[in-house]
Amino acid sequence: MRAGVYSKGKNTASEILSSAIKVFIAEGYAGFSLRKVAAAAEVKLSNLQHYFPSKDALLEAMMMVEIEAYLASFEEIRSHGSAEQQLAELVDMVVEDLKTKKTTIFFPELWSLSNHHQAMTKHMEAMYRRYRLVVKEIIRAINPALNDRQVKHLALFITASLEGHTVFVGYHKPWMRETKAISSIATQSFLWLIKSGEIPD
Repeated sequence: MRAGVYSKGKNTASEILSSAIKVFIAEGYAGFSLRKVAAAAEVKLSNLQHYFPSKDALLEAMMMVEIEAYLASFEEIRSHGSAEQQLAELVDMVVEDLKTKKTTIFFPELWSLSNHHQAMTKHMEAMYRRYRLVVKEIIRAINPALNDRQVKHLALFITASLEGHTVFVGYHKPWMRETKAISSIATQSFLWLIKSGEIPD
């Protein structure tokens, strides 16, 4: 019985999160509310608040769901091929993902929100830190001679560079059709930087 109750609760929380992400993408943060999410998930507001007592708690959980999905993909990439191939595949995956409506809207909304909410800045940094850890592992595998600070700076530069392309190659953006070229240029540039070793520390 306990297992059944736990499973049902977990499914309800997952359904709420799925609905919350859809509402956030459709309405933006300005139109995002627990009441709208509850209606979309077809649950009572009090039931939603049992799992996510505040809008901030729900937003944090949404971010964690998204980064977990990315990390699962990164783990698959890390399971095969050389480190250089893994970097190329990771760049391709991220740049292609920028073209989706969800990514184009979801993350920039969070970036904007973090300019005004310190708690959101903290949550976002925690999310991106996990992303950078994967990139650091690949960098070290390509060039073990780099010191920790060089690896840290490179990982920050690579992830920031990729994320920054959202406004140019994202969903319905002017350069959306050029993602293959952008991926190739980015991969070549990043590999040259990593292999050169000439990174300020």
